Amino acid sequence: MKKISFTLLILMIISTNLFSQTINIPEFPKGTLTISQEGSSVTIPIEIANTNELREFGLMYREDIPEDYGMLFVFPSPGIRSFWMKNTFVELDIAFIDANGTILDIQNMKPCEESPCPIYIIYTPFKFALEVKAGFFDRYGFTEGAKIEWSLKE
Repeated sequence: MKKISFTLLILMIISTNLFSQTINIPEFPKGTLTISQEGSSVTIPIEIANTNELREFGLMYREDIPEDYGMLFVFPSPGIRSFWMKNTFVELDIAFIDANGTILDIQNMKPCEESPCPIYIIYTPFKFALEVKAGFFDRYGFTEGAKIEWSLKE
């Protein structure tokens, strides 16, 4: 009986450790971003993904994000790139933005529950991408052609 109890205890500890490992979300630089179009504007707090490591991690493993919040992906130069929602639990909208701060395209991205995950891409070079909670752009009425300005918190 003691041997069985000890074995069960070890199995419980192992299984608990496997399922309770925490994901360390990296520390992102913070800032603010203003979107404007046709006399309307809104300013939101942002996290900035400006390194390969931060861009690869993005909003993965977040259970939820605020309605008026975003993550700005900053690339060294304009290019054609793709995004996916692996390990991302929140439905998002993504705006692809050129080097002048003009939104080129907005797409809705659904959480990926099984592989392969859909790829979200535009075939126009962009320098920035803004991810926000799904419905953000519709709520404020922003469409392609809207402009962004952003700053890093000091």
